[in-house]
Amino acid sequence: MVELLDKVPDKDAGSLFREKSWDSVMSTALSKYIMFEGHSVFTEVQLAKGADIQSHSHAYRSLLRAAIQELGENDADERKVVALYELVWSFCEVLFIEHLPGGCVLPYLLELIRWHFPHPNTLLEEVISFDDPCDHLKYWDTVLSLLFQGQMTEAALLLKNNPSGTILVQLIEEMPLLQNFGGHSLSEFKILWSSWQQICKQQLESGSVVCPDSLDVLGVLCGDIAVLSKHKQLCQTWYHLMTTALLYTMPTVTVATLHHHAKDMINIFDQEQTALDEILLSAMEFDAYGVLTKCMTHFSNDWWLVAHLADLLEHSGQLDKTELQYGCSLREYLILQYASDIIFNNDLWSLAIDYFMECSKLGKDYLLEAIPRIPLETQKKALRVWSKCDKNGLQEGGESVCGVMVAKALQNKQLGLALMWSLRAKDIGSVTSISEKILDNYVETSGFSNLDFLDQLGSNKLLSKRLMFLGKYREFHQLYKAGSLMEAAELLVSLVGSNLGPPRFQITLLLDSLPLVGNIEKNYINSEQNETLLKGIEDIQLNKHLKVEDKSKIETIRLALITNLAHTFLNEPWDDVER
Repeated sequence: MVELLDKVPDKDAGSLFREKSWDSVMSTALSKYIMFEGHSVFTEVQLAKGADIQSHSHAYRSLLRAAIQELGENDADERKVVALYELVWSFCEVLFIEHLPGGCVLPYLLELIRWHFPHPNTLLEEVISFDDPCDHLKYWDTVLSLLFQGQMTEAALLLKNNPSGTILVQLIEEMPLLQNFGGHSLSEFKILWSSWQQICKQQLESGSVVCPDSLDVLGVLCGDIAVLSKHKQLCQTWYHLMTTALLYTMPTVTVATLHHHAKDMINIFDQEQTALDEILLSAMEFDAYGVLTKCMTHFSNDWWLVAHLADLLEHSGQLDKTELQYGCSLREYLILQYASDIIFNNDLWSLAIDYFMECSKLGKDYLLEAIPRIPLETQKKALRVWSKCDKNGLQEGGESVCGVMVAKALQNKQLGLALMWSLRAKDIGSVTSISEKILDNYVETSGFSNLDFLDQLGSNKLLSKRLMFLGKYREFHQLYKAGSLMEAAELLVSLVGSNLGPPRFQITLLLDSLPLVGNIEKNYINSEQNETLLKGIEDIQLNKHLKVEDKSKIETIRLALITNLAHTFLNEPWDDVER
């Protein structure tokens, strides 16, 4: 693997890349599924140009959740990474991207907490399977855990089995829930909720509830921070505790004040702050740059999260396009880093090219440096890389691919393949040189191989005189094999007279005429054509292209042509007797 440097150097400054090992835990088959699916969503985001950002964010989050569900106990490390990605993404989605009705964030936080901390549901299954759930050691912990996540129906159901739970069940069932309050104003909800909690406090003051555990439940419903702190061990994190506290103290909390409550809960939770805590706090402070830069540090082995998150945040207007010291925006810098991480992976290089092409400032420069370093193990892969370059207007990159494949083909003596790649590069010099090699090889072996592609060249034959000659000469052999001898003879004579081929090849053409002029029954070459062939012999002798060992061949050809000329005089009609 390689990694891009921070800035594009001058052309003479050397490589843009430096070697590094592929040590990310995000390197399994499932993580590649995330990368492929993420690329699909990324492509849709670019096409949408800022529209429907919410659905695209949901798509990213859904693929992460699907990956988490697929991972088992044997994939604990990767499952942890993907879960962290999903958590950070979910918080950023809620705080930066979702359109929150009235700015109220609590319903989204509750959904997030329930997804990441499903332990209360596990406890519930365990307790209700007991003969008498109320006698289970974790009965009250289960009730509180459900209440801590706003699972009011489940908590009420469990309390109905308890003799001291009647009042609690009634209070829980009557609790106004913001997510179920559609069609009403926030002011109406606040009035109803305040009235409900006042009833809870009156019940607490009345002394009608005496069971210590029931009192704790009632204290939670009253929003008593001391009771919540007492049972904070039921929450795995401070943001879980924060969500619970807000549910029973300020259910209409808005995003704008969330960071204040977060700091209070961090103090109550009283644990050393982690890198993840810093990321989430930055999100709650609306610091998109802080989120991304902290993620860059925390997820230092992988750029997938920051690249896609930065792209979505910029499209949603949360990041500006101001150029940084790298010569591009933060979004582009992060996408460049991600693309450079996967460009040399045999399964992911195609995705990387698409990411590079979405970086308007530096993407093409980086890509042109990367393409010559992409391993081209197979013809199929080389063709795909070339096609990508051609599609994206990367002429220099495409020529680089062709140059590598021409060299490989020549090394393996695959002249036809080398010619094909030279044609893709439209390298006239290389096309001419290889065409001559093919003709020389024909002289040595008396045959062509793997040149069927010449039939589909069309106007590309005009790139080089030698190529045009090669194509015509191959056509002559096809006509001859098919028995179309008149057409073959006409084409052969035109090749001799055109001088398109190498001078040293003229004697080969003349030798090819022997089967056509040696037929006594039918003249395939008329007198005029015969003269063209005789002139070809003279040209060879005048230009001194005749080798010593070829002199006997020339005499044989000359004798055959003179004999053929005599036959043509006898067999051709005399249109003008006086001539």
